[in-house]
Amino acid sequence: MRWKVVRWIVLLLICLILTSVSVSAIESNSLKSIIIVSKNAKGDYQTINEAINNAAEGAIIYIGEGYYDESININKKIILIGLDKIKTIINPVSIENAYAIRLGAPGVEVKNLTIINGAPGLYTTGIKITTTGNRIENCVIENTPVGIAIWSSENLIENCSFIKCNDEGIALMGSNTRKCEKNQIKNCSFYSNCDGIELQYSSNNLITDCIFRENYHTGIDAIREKNNNNTIAYCTIANNDVHGIYLSASSENRIIRCDITENRDGNIYFDKGSTNNELIPLISSNTEKTKQNFITSNTPEYYSSTRENEASKSSTPNNIFEIFSSLIASILNLFN
Repeated sequence: MRWKVVRWIVLLLICLILTSVSVSAIESNSLKSIIIVSKNAKGDYQTINEAINNAAEGAIIYIGEGYYDESININKKIILIGLDKIKTIINPVSIENAYAIRLGAPGVEVKNLTIINGAPGLYTTGIKITTTGNRIENCVIENTPVGIAIWSSENLIENCSFIKCNDEGIALMGSNTRKCEKNQIKNCSFYSNCDGIELQYSSNNLITDCIFRENYHTGIDAIREKNNNNTIAYCTIANNDVHGIYLSASSENRIIRCDITENRDGNIYFDKGSTNNELIPLISSNTEKTKQNFITSNTPEYYSSTRENEASKSSTPNNIFEIFSSLIASILNLFN
């Protein structure tokens, strides 16, 4: 009964927001695309996989609080929203080197979840992304070897926390034949992982307004080669056990006004194959003091104190759908 009430409240909200659309059209189309998953059997489905299997393209699936021990393969464009990112937990033990969630269709959105995967294997993953144009927002990814593995381009990871990932918080995984570029990682935090972010053959990506602290290897680790034209901006990278930033055979990257301090084996390291990387220190930093904090064999090395349009800043919710989704989540919380 209470879910019928929720649906009519949702309908009313849609009517208020989209006044030009008739009530009958909204009821027949919009409400069919809203699916409730609840462990207490008072929603539409009790499992996430069942909801996905029965969802239409573009459906919004709201997930109630609880533990869901499911490995989830998303093969259609949907939106997956947890009721509470701390209390809505995806926690399967997948097969070795598999995933808790795989985004196998473009344009998928995953929000407000905690994601864990305790399976064996160095490449076991919380979220595996193999398609383009996906969004992961406001999630906690913890206690899994790789938090998020991105094998594709033009994805957004925003407002997420990565804790105790035994290999990497995020791995950007390109190759000589597969691009991994134009991904954006914004306002994320990385604590107690091996590496915060690792790049392999990954170029033209943006990492901005993130925190990397107390990881037991490196904050941002660009290994192998050809990690070029990436921008790292306005980040705090401190107290990591090896380097703050490490670049291997990677060039034309820009490190803009980051606070990079107290990393045990050096704050920034460029190996001999890395050239023409640009450092723009904090405005308040003394340039000579800043230079002393870096270990580098990069040539040429140069600094700039001002730069127009240095990096795109994090966006704030600015569309009707995001406001509407937030209102629905608040209403569902009242009925949980």
